[in-house]
Amino acid sequence: MTVPTKCITRVLTVLVLISGSGCDIFSTRTPEPPIDTQGRFIQPDTPEQVIQNIQNAIQDLNTQNYRRSLGSNFSFQPTATAEARDAIWSGWSQTEEEQYFSTIAASISQSGTQRLELNDQTFTLIDDSRSVLDATYVLVFPHNRSSFPQTVQGRLSWQIERSSDGLWYILNWIDSEIGSESSWSDLKAAFVS
Repeated sequence: MTVPTKCITRVLTVLVLISGSGCDIFSTRTPEPPIDTQGRFIQPDTPEQVIQNIQNAIQDLNTQNYRRSLGSNFSFQPTATAEARDAIWSGWSQTEEEQYFSTIAASISQSGTQRLELNDQTFTLIDDSRSVLDATYVLVFPHNRSSFPQTVQGRLSWQIERSSDGLWYILNWIDSEIGSESSWSDLKAAFVS
């Protein structure tokens, strides 16, 4: 069986058009750089590295690294004022903590610089697998909700524990208010939903 001349002519025409278009369809392209979802995360071999990871996650708005710094049995104790005002605290866990952080990260203005400053730090080694950080904090989140301040402050206590994998995580977090200033608990309540 012979191929009709018309069919051969069409195939040759298509090939000539492709090769003459200046587009080299068989050449390789320059690869794009990989997407960096890791951010600045240090393997938490010490309690101090957990603290650095939390500060980096806040600055980078990296929800994954924020969550990676919290233990699987994470618990949060809000300020007395926040606990009396809001009914959301019962059963607050790693899930709610991640939800609040994701929500606030999505509401940050492009030109903002978020940061966590820890002052008056006291580190107490309880035993080989537990440490407690007590510190005052100033947390700045340049979010887009005009009804809530962009800076909160208070005092925190983080119980940081070594897990069975040898890495350290924040297991318990107690937030305390300083005077009438808005606290981290207030921020979490405002952005958890």
